[in-house]
Amino acid sequence: MINFETATSQLGLLQSKQISAVELLDSYLEGIERFNPVYNLVVAFDLDRARTDAEEVDRRRARGELLGPLAGLPITVKDSFEVTGMPATCGLEHLRDHRPKRDADAVTLLREAGAVIFGKTNLPAGASDWQSFNPIYGLSRNPWNPERTVGGSSGGAAAAVAAGFTAFELGSDIGGSIRIPAHFCGVFGHKPTYAAVPLRGHIPPPPGMFHQPELGVAGPLARSGADLAKLMSVLSTNRLRAPRHEQIEGFRVGVWMGDGAYRVDTAYRNALEAFIADLRQTGANVAAVELPVDPADSHDIYLQTLFAIVGAPAPNEAEAFEKLADQDETGIAAKLGRYMRATLGEWFGLAERREHLFRAWAEYFADYDVLLCPAVPVVAFPHMAEGSGVHSHQLFRRITIDGQPAPYLDFTWQGLATVANLPATVMPTGRLVEGLPAGIQIIGPYGEDLTPIRFAELAEQVTGGFKAPPGLA
Repeated sequence: MINFETATSQLGLLQSKQISAVELLDSYLEGIERFNPVYNLVVAFDLDRARTDAEEVDRRRARGELLGPLAGLPITVKDSFEVTGMPATCGLEHLRDHRPKRDADAVTLLREAGAVIFGKTNLPAGASDWQSFNPIYGLSRNPWNPERTVGGSSGGAAAAVAAGFTAFELGSDIGGSIRIPAHFCGVFGHKPTYAAVPLRGHIPPPPGMFHQPELGVAGPLARSGADLAKLMSVLSTNRLRAPRHEQIEGFRVGVWMGDGAYRVDTAYRNALEAFIADLRQTGANVAAVELPVDPADSHDIYLQTLFAIVGAPAPNEAEAFEKLADQDETGIAAKLGRYMRATLGEWFGLAERREHLFRAWAEYFADYDVLLCPAVPVVAFPHMAEGSGVHSHQLFRRITIDGQPAPYLDFTWQGLATVANLPATVMPTGRLVEGLPAGIQIIGPYGEDLTPIRFAELAEQVTGGFKAPPGLA
């Protein structure tokens, strides 16, 4: 079915005129009409403009005109990005009627490249959860198992790619928000090097603001590594460096599975280790490594930086954590409440500590090309959609690691790359755990986004690439 082909394959069909842009758009809309009522992934539409844009692409292609590199691909965009003609709510009630007059900068780049934007995808309120539900659009369900989460915050985005509802997606990531949903939904996602892709027009920060928050990035979700490379060539405002190697045998690959510092469920770990064993069979140079940074210190710097960013505009959230501290045996509430009240001096201290992380990782990437590790501790978990979704409402949720409850707010793996501004790609391993996809995270050198993407592209030959959820294929 064409809806589950890669964006690269679909472009080939469009360019050879085996299918028109209008026909491809209609194919996606038919799938959405049939399955979206079950999964609730696409939550807003601009079909009139999309059809007009698709018809224009077809006319220009028929005349033999030079078109953009994504010309005719129908896509959806995460509802944290401003897109003219549709609401941009970020799942927040007070933005229910916000209709931007200007596209986000990353959206502009996609339009200029010829993408046909027809819809918006669901996310958690404020893009602040590892699930995707909000008071405006409700709960999104995983196409592999509707009783499990799609992840967050680019949950609707990743699930729409997996469900064959869009050619690719534009997501964002500050706390694993591209990588976790990609892992949970069995697709490819790339968190770029910090500031490689423009973020103006993304919510948060509030509409109308121009600065790019520390840690936060925008990036693509798709059905292949080649798709990610093509999309980064459009989205990145920096010149992309060539990947370090073109063959998998050339990559120097480090593997880190936590060494007791970061937890990972055994069944998920076994799936990753089986995938890594297959990589070794291809001739890849794979070795277990120690991290170049102290993992506990790195995670603490990440949490302090993240929650200083979250807390600065939201003093009520810090108060909520402080009020819950006596009820929280884990100590997380007191810690996060304190981090949300960071002083300017503490912020400068964090900047210095991060500089040490940057330099340590640069030394690692002098000896290795990528680091393989889990995306998070578990595969997609059952819905826990209580509360408004703000962080303090997530405090008493628990995930299950090896049969034991673990704090929901103590995810660790996503912060390794984020706090050090590193690019990281998640790809499906082809293994399933409890019938759910198991993705692996590929962290790459600063500013060298195409290196982890190229490794994912080569590793697809081991996994067989993207697989459609059985209930939708």
